[in-house]
Amino acid sequence: MRRAVVRGRRYRIPRGVFDPVRHLSGVAFAAELDDLVAPGMRVLDVGTGCGILAGVAAQLGATVVATDINERAVVCAQQNLDGLDVDVRCGDLFEPVAGERFDLIVCNPPYESGGSSDLALASPDFLTRFDAAALSYADRIVLAFPADDSDRITELGLRLGLWRRVPTRGLDLGIFVGPT
Repeated sequence: MRRAVVRGRRYRIPRGVFDPVRHLSGVAFAAELDDLVAPGMRVLDVGTGCGILAGVAAQLGATVVATDINERAVVCAQQNLDGLDVDVRCGDLFEPVAGERFDLIVCNPPYESGGSSDLALASPDFLTRFDAAALSYADRIVLAFPADDSDRITELGLRLGLWRRVPTRGLDLGIFVGPT
């Protein structure tokens, strides 16, 4: 089991849950939330994994709902986020929050290509389904995605623009904000 410390909070990341340390995207994305989340906001973290984005948003004063389709991730996030104002729910994309509205949606989607059978790493239609429904739940969306793959964002019709490029030890992470 891997461990991470983000903003002084310890996160445990068991096998079968997206590892934001190995992939760097979750940890790098979390560091950018200071400029995006304000106290009192209602934030939805779609595909929360171990809960790092939800935890940071809550530490910044937001009320947070976090969702994940992976039951193991939901249990992990609930344990990691104990004591914070975060409601962790199991379900696909927006199903667990049907009819609710948020000030902001944050999402670090599964974006690896190449036939991974692990839904924490790859989901061929995640972004298409996400885009089809996201604006029904919030007027502002923030998504992390490899900066050099921004053409994929455009090709899928996502109305998000590159807000910030974050260097990592691997691929630079793009923080995309919209709609633009």
